[in-house]
Amino acid sequence: MTRQLAWVLMLAGAALPALAQQSANDIEMLTKHAGTWAVDCSKPGTRLGVDVKRLSLQSGGKQLASHAPPMAAFSYFGRQEPPAGFEVALLAEAPHAQLAFLVMSDKTGPYLTVDADGPTLKLFGKPALAGKFRRCP
Repeated sequence: MTRQLAWVLMLAGAALPALAQQSANDIEMLTKHAGTWAVDCSKPGTRLGVDVKRLSLQSGGKQLASHAPPMAAFSYFGRQEPPAGFEVALLAEAPHAQLAFLVMSDKTGPYLTVDADGPTLKLFGKPALAGKFRRCP
């Protein structure tokens, strides 16, 4: 329910052009985490893309990319305690789906996880979206 509220607030902002512009925090977080991410960069598989202008997900010849600039959500979990290591959620709208990449960190460093909605799960399947995606060189 809390994540739905985060999406509703983001979509409401997208409906109003003045509110849909990226904030300095959005740009800072997207720039900080820009790049290509994979569970194992040396092997073929799912790739997550983070850029100031878009988020993307590619796997098995399928691709999903945002059509609006992404935003950063520090309060993605609302009043619930976020999981250990949570930094920020990177959110974007894609055709018929939403992309949500959670920026986490552990002893090895930062990684992304995918918080997939129904259409994204249906397109890619749960195994392709599982794991810790680390930044590729």
